[in-house]
Amino acid sequence: MSENKAVVKKDVGQQVIDRVSALCEAGFTMPKGYNYINAIKASMLELQSVVDKNKRPALEVCTPASIQSFLFNMCIKGLDVSRKTCYPIVRGDKLCLHEGYFGSILQVRRLYPNWTPIAHTIREGDEFVYTIDPENGKMKLVKHEQKLENLDKEFVGAYMFLPCADGDQELYVMTRKQILTAWSKSSNTSLTTHKQFDEKMALKTIYNSGCQKVINSTPDDFSIPSDEDPSNFQDPVGGDDERFVDFEEVPNEPSEPAQQVEAPKEEPSAPSEPKESDDEF
Repeated sequence: MSENKAVVKKDVGQQVIDRVSALCEAGFTMPKGYNYINAIKASMLELQSVVDKNKRPALEVCTPASIQSFLFNMCIKGLDVSRKTCYPIVRGDKLCLHEGYFGSILQVRRLYPNWTPIAHTIREGDEFVYTIDPENGKMKLVKHEQKLENLDKEFVGAYMFLPCADGDQELYVMTRKQILTAWSKSSNTSLTTHKQFDEKMALKTIYNSGCQKVINSTPDDFSIPSDEDPSNFQDPVGGDDERFVDFEEVPNEPSEPAQQVEAPKEEPSAPSEPKESDDEF
């Protein structure tokens, strides 16, 4: 890549900042506490170390238009590469935005600041009972009893509680088959990490799937006012560095911040073992 082209692509970040600033002056609003200028500048720094599967720098391979699109979409969602709420993924000559597990939870917390993300796996031998309220169709947990020895058995499902506009919560359940189907979308066909750490992976799957249901079904202008900063909460699964493969999640090898894939469904593989800072569903 020539020096002139390098300069042009490094200027892409400032071009997006100028564009977003103009939109904000025209009435476009950002999530509370989100600094798009810092997020864009931090992302441009991150992109300097991002490469495709052939070890070529993303800033050299990807078109300026796709980099602009990546940064703009990141701002629209109120995400930040440096905080691991989203990831840059190289697909051919395009830089694509991958919304991470932590980013999904963050977006729901912006809608429902007082919501606490809680999820559990259901193991063989557990007594799990739920009911469907005939008046509103909401699923409600009746009982979940689990013995210590069941933690070493196969999981048969997972569940979490989704916030509702009326202040109530609704049970959201995924069966083992549904979770395994989600895992099958990973390009890491061996699923070594999933098999070794099925508890963590199943929880991250249910969180991402449930959060997307809330995000995609909530009007853009909806929010419940709160003085609490939605970003101030502990990761319910553990860690803040998403590096595990799962449903619609594209982690990256520690040595390769992003990979090039041939088709939209193919995703980079996960590392062989988790870390305390890992945070992907």
